[in-house]
Amino acid sequence: MQPAFDRGPPQRAAPSGSTDEPARLPAAQPMAPEDLERVARLFQSTSDLLATITPDGRFTLLNPAWEDTLGWPRESLLGRPVRELVHPDDAGQTIAMLLAGHEHTAQIANFTNRYRHRDGSWRWLLWSARSDRRVWYAAAKDVTDRIWLERQALHDPLTKLPNRLLLMDRARQALTRLHRSHGLVALLFVDLDRFKAVNDSLGHALGDHLLISLSQRLAEMMRDSDTIARLGGDEFVILAEELQSDAEALTVAERVLHALQEPFVVGSTEVSMLASVGVSVSHDPDADPETLLREADVAMYRAKRSGGYRLELFDEHLRREAAAHLDIERRLRDALPREELVLAYQPILPLQGGPAVACEALLRWQPSEGEPVDTATFLARAQESGLIVPIGEWVLDAACRQAAAWRDAGEQVAVSINVSVRGLTDIDLAGRLRAALTQHQLPPGALWIEVTESAVLGDPERAATTLAQVRDVGVRVALDKAGAEETRLALIATLPLDALKLDRSLLAAGEDSAGRRAVAAALVAFARAAGIETIIVGVESEAQLRLARELRCTHAQGFLLGKPTPPEQAAFDGPRTVGSLARWAPPARLHHLH
Repeated sequence: MQPAFDRGPPQRAAPSGSTDEPARLPAAQPMAPEDLERVARLFQSTSDLLATITPDGRFTLLNPAWEDTLGWPRESLLGRPVRELVHPDDAGQTIAMLLAGHEHTAQIANFTNRYRHRDGSWRWLLWSARSDRRVWYAAAKDVTDRIWLERQALHDPLTKLPNRLLLMDRARQALTRLHRSHGLVALLFVDLDRFKAVNDSLGHALGDHLLISLSQRLAEMMRDSDTIARLGGDEFVILAEELQSDAEALTVAERVLHALQEPFVVGSTEVSMLASVGVSVSHDPDADPETLLREADVAMYRAKRSGGYRLELFDEHLRREAAAHLDIERRLRDALPREELVLAYQPILPLQGGPAVACEALLRWQPSEGEPVDTATFLARAQESGLIVPIGEWVLDAACRQAAAWRDAGEQVAVSINVSVRGLTDIDLAGRLRAALTQHQLPPGALWIEVTESAVLGDPERAATTLAQVRDVGVRVALDKAGAEETRLALIATLPLDALKLDRSLLAAGEDSAGRRAVAAALVAFARAAGIETIIVGVESEAQLRLARELRCTHAQGFLLGKPTPPEQAAFDGPRTVGSLARWAPPARLHHLH
């Protein structure tokens, strides 16, 4: 940060016929002895730093506050050049201003610079000074704490990079400068592809060290005019200006990808980081920096969805896609008050025969305007926009209300609801479930929750604690989509679960079906050893049902056994096919679903 000078308004031109002699300060009036005594006391007692300084930058008079603020005895500072105390980055402009006071009488100059404390630290001083061509008369305040707080508010505490607030301010200034130039401004949204896995394996301390090293490498490769900011986690944004084309912006992004791929030395380990980069550009000086950042974010997610370690430019296709997403969010905000959200229920049946033990509540949106939106799409928008929180609260209340209605009608069937990532990180999820059960006068066993393995992976320790609290309430817990991706049995073993829901992909036919069957068999064997249930999902044919029996799953769910229906059409007995295929006795279980 360079010293900032404010010399006040410009000098008025001398009237015609005047000499070139600069105006002199008004002559001071003689002071009475008692006034002189008061001035001396003020000089001695004020907490402000008072000084007189020669134009070549030497102290000639200092008050006692200097010793309190900088720790140096006044005697050691008198006659000492200012240059020896001022921070090297501030010295040039400070000395230039002092020398300028020898040439003409200055208006009051206001500026900040850094002075070295006796202990080696630097203190920020805010100055107000004026010269009579022979002497500078100056007063200063120590504003170090204020500047530190300002920097904390505008910088990431870990990497010391600008944060989002400062980034947006600089982006706004860069866009404004386009009024005077014909270039463009670019934002590069950088998201590390596998930082969480690296962070988990290294530990958080070394993970933080990696982020610091990464930020330093980015700073070294970028120009001084660029801004590198950290938004949080493993997300960084680079503001580049004075670019001439989209291609130049993409070249910068390619340099970032290659620079991060070079190994980082973290402790005794070398780590290469891959990243996805989204690029947005603007030639418009009136563009909104928040919109530009959102466009770069959208482009980054497209790079992620395409496999990662790549860059994407926000283009017209993405603009239309982003507009569609915003339209979905707008309509979704009105879905609850318009009662457009409904629940359909699909039964979960025991493979040895018998009535449904639970019905999964599946969310559906029936918009009153616009095109229908598939569930996966609108749930993704709800998750990103935060709307998933009120929607999740509605689902919990509606499902519990339906379970109570069924019980009043004599059907002792549980309802199972899906809990989102945000719901899983709720510090009082167990309390909310308990309150819903109490409100609807339901026993704990009437409610299940389902969470996905990917949601648990976000913070396994916190997830395990939350799920344990949920089970303490008496609510059953199922891990959904087990086997959909790389399943981590070691992680699953740490979770308090009542059931594994095996993903529908494990029943699919194809060349790799043998491998999927092996995964399914391993999960079932693990569940049996752990004493928990296994629910195979996606049973749509008798052949798949027969396979579920051969795998020795305990329960099944799918179109063959019952399609998702409105609550008034729900069937709990299941087809005769289930009972006819139940030729084996299920293993003894530690946790029963009833």
